Amino acid sequence: MLRLSTWNIKWFGQLLQGKTRTTPQKSRTVTDTAGKALQARQIQQIGAQIEAIDPDILCIQEGPSTGNVARLEAFCADTLRGGWTVVKRPAAETYLISGAQGIFFMVRTSRLRELSPGLLPNSQWIHATEVESRTDPMAEGTGEHGRTWPIVHPWFKPDADDPGHGVVDADFDGEGDPPAAGLADRIHSHYRHPQVLVCTINRRRVDFIGLHLKSKFSHEDYAKAGALRRKAKLTKAEVALINAVEQAAVSARVRISTEVINVRHFIENRFRNEPNPAIFVLGDLNDGPGKEYFERRYLFQDLIGGLQGEVFFAQRFLNHALFDYAPQEGVNHRWTAQFRDAWDPARPEEILLDHIAFTQGLTGSQALDRLGLRVPPKGGRVEHEIHNAINAVFGEADDFTSDHRPLTVDIEVAPVA
Repeated sequence: MLRLSTWNIKWFGQLLQGKTRTTPQKSRTVTDTAGKALQARQIQQIGAQIEAIDPDILCIQEGPSTGNVARLEAFCADTLRGGWTVVKRPAAETYLISGAQGIFFMVRTSRLRELSPGLLPNSQWIHATEVESRTDPMAEGTGEHGRTWPIVHPWFKPDADDPGHGVVDADFDGEGDPPAAGLADRIHSHYRHPQVLVCTINRRRVDFIGLHLKSKFSHEDYAKAGALRRKAKLTKAEVALINAVEQAAVSARVRISTEVINVRHFIENRFRNEPNPAIFVLGDLNDGPGKEYFERRYLFQDLIGGLQGEVFFAQRFLNHALFDYAPQEGVNHRWTAQFRDAWDPARPEEILLDHIAFTQGLTGSQALDRLGLRVPPKGGRVEHEIHNAINAVFGEADDFTSDHRPLTVDIEVAPVA
């Protein structure tokens, strides 16, 4: 058996530095005795939660920045008593992850020799996505996706009196003049490049693609605009604010949708080079606020739908670890985070942000013979019970180990012949 888990550990990198668990711009070093004691308890309980889940492979999001990976190694050595090992890149390789939240894989130390884990060089990912996005299949270098790719930000709510009115480009950093309104090409890339853990299991290559998509929709007036949408009458300034926030949200969704397409390009390339690759995709698929609203109004696809692929190519379609997860009939436990969406307050607070998906070849009665691995029926679960038990020691939900709940799938492994 192989146990695979994914967990977004809220601002874990900041916690390991002794700082408040928020953005680096707002984060402050904790100096008071009570605050330090709380942080020590949080670190202890995060370790206890990992030990209770007992994964063989754990993908974490919101880990330390890639330059601070030593802090995660120290956590594994001290809090986890060496039971898990961080899989790192060689010093000469870059993670291509911006910001303070890293994506890391931790592997049970006792299984390192058996699994032979390593991180795929990002150059291989970039080459694969370029090949699969070529406009001319025979011409090298014609692919739209490489390290970066082009996208278009539509100006969707023009104002005849003020052509630039209400347009906010989420890429604009506040320096100089904002971009001109209208249909405009942009260049995009992964803010946090996917990290691919490659293991050898039963002499087969198995890919574990770790994701933490970034919605980049953090407009400061988002909550205010969401409240204004429910007013009966609006002033011109209020309409302008709502339009500006919607423009930022749509632009963010365009970008994040293309990030999912980039992941699909990599998966398609694996199928090009191998008839039945074993691939798992796991992590936080951040859709951003107002998910259903923008999907209904602007015809965006659901992000997990874009990641899974087309059912017309059934072997390449990804299954989901929670497909048959229903511990109590009539009650929804298929969620990993609680989020009150100010833009769409009627949406249930329980949402599924974290996912584990896998190729079809890993299912069915022939999977063990075919790939040496099999995801059995009802193999996936959200770790609600463990999360609730570990966090019973805290008085406030804000102090919990994380605002996300871990997701796990148990995988059958054929005996080595």
